Amino acid sequence: MRHVLVFFLCFSLAFLIPRTAKPQLTTADVLGTVTDPSGGVLPNAQVVLTNNDTHEVRTTTSNASGEYTFTLLQSGHYGLTATSSGFRKFVIEDFTLNAGDRLRQDVQMELGRNTETVEVTAAPPSLDTDSSVNSTEITTKQVQELPLNGRNFVQLAQLAAGANEAAPGAIANGSRPDDRRQTSAVSANAQSDTLNNELVDGLDNNEATVGTIGVRPSIEAISEFRVETSLYPAESGKTPGAVVNLITKSGTNALHGSVYEFLRNDLFDARDFFATVGPKPEYRQNQFGASIGGPIRRNKTFFFADYEGLRIIQGTTSVSTVPTLFEEQNPGNLSDIKGPVIPATQLNPIALKYFALYPAPNLPGTANNFTHS
Repeated sequence: MRHVLVFFLCFSLAFLIPRTAKPQLTTADVLGTVTDPSGGVLPNAQVVLTNNDTHEVRTTTSNASGEYTFTLLQSGHYGLTATSSGFRKFVIEDFTLNAGDRLRQDVQMELGRNTETVEVTAAPPSLDTDSSVNSTEITTKQVQELPLNGRNFVQLAQLAAGANEAAPGAIANGSRPDDRRQTSAVSANAQSDTLNNELVDGLDNNEATVGTIGVRPSIEAISEFRVETSLYPAESGKTPGAVVNLITKSGTNALHGSVYEFLRNDLFDARDFFATVGPKPEYRQNQFGASIGGPIRRNKTFFFADYEGLRIIQGTTSVSTVPTLFEEQNPGNLSDIKGPVIPATQLNPIALKYFALYPAPNLPGTANNFTHS
């Protein structure tokens, strides 16, 4: 029995081991060439890469061709240093690495003592010569600061090169009102929105039956995302539309969080131009939430959690038929025109009580003469 229990526990733990499937979709690489002042390659230089958010340190040395590479890196802010005997210390204090990047940071050393430092400000290359993928990176700053009606990330995905709103009649899904608008889908390369490949942290996020977006995380939970529209790499093929890969946030050494509330209220809205009768329909929408992330053990383990709630109270306009003013004033008459009349002695007093509960008409006519919300 003991052996069976041990086997069961080991079998269960196997499902808890994180897989690294499709790492290129969630991680990034940094590579470059180390050269001397004349431009000649410099082998055996020590290159150190530091994650400024978690203080994780990676070290390597340049090879005989002066090249170095760091792979499987998490997105975030990094610093890079390079040292070699007889040369000044080369330092890049901070640069941003996004998921899927293959970022080149070439190092040109200067003659001098190791105690001297040359600081370089990292600048994005004008042309990415290490990848042929046509993609658009939506950064953390863009996700957080660009205005979004309904806080739906799809509106940002539609800004990518080769992508736009899906055609009228596109299948919409999701739990929030904005998720189900027909404009809440992405079409790329003139393909249906059901032909996209939706991913979250590199894992499948396609609705199983139709193929639309499965889960739409809160904006507060999204660190960044990439939209690929052509020349896909081998690891992200499968569909003729776009490949949309969301990267969720993770904790860092700094405790950080947010609290928010987005309010819509009919008190702030103008009356509909065509709704001239009756009170303005009631509308209350509260979209609120919070997020928090930080270290469990500094430089080792981190956490992140978020919650978003949505509460809507909405009045709907209805049109009904009620007794006309003539019928209210003359119980027993079946019509505004002359016709059969029920004698007062035959009217049920209980029915008259119910009859008095009908509201007065606020529209002309004998049918569909009362509107309310």
